[in-house]
Amino acid sequence: MPIPMPPVDGRERRRSLIAHAIVDGLILVAIALLLLAGPALAKPALTASGGTVIALSNLASDEGCQPARMSGTVVKRAFGRDGLFLQSVVVEERSGQRSVINVDDGYRGLDAASSGAVKQALDTLLTVGRKVSLRVLGCGAAGRTLSLDAVKPL
Repeated sequence: MPIPMPPVDGRERRRSLIAHAIVDGLILVAIALLLLAGPALAKPALTASGGTVIALSNLASDEGCQPARMSGTVVKRAFGRDGLFLQSVVVEERSGQRSVINVDDGYRGLDAASSGAVKQALDTLLTVGRKVSLRVLGCGAAGRTLSLDAVKPL
């Protein structure tokens, strides 16, 4: 059996409806802002000299990650399922320590010309046997997951 409610006059009912409409509107605005803001996307920058790319930067978003620098020799590359886009590289430092560096594919969302230029530069700068200087972002637990943010040849 429902609990009887005291009678509500028209003015109180109108205020209640207006209050609910305002709250619903604020919730929708908050959801829209969250969807539109989304995660900060990286905007890759190419440094060129004489028509060739000599460095890449801003490849990853550094939200919540710790930046670090390292240099070494590229000893292995891994590509995605399609075999076209670089997914990670293994870099051996002078000490002999090897690290897996993930290559974010956020640049694939750029226009075709920019995406192609970044892909070609990555393929060229990160060839096996090449000595490189890298800026990486350590993310996750204790910064163990490394993502490539910048690369230039040594």
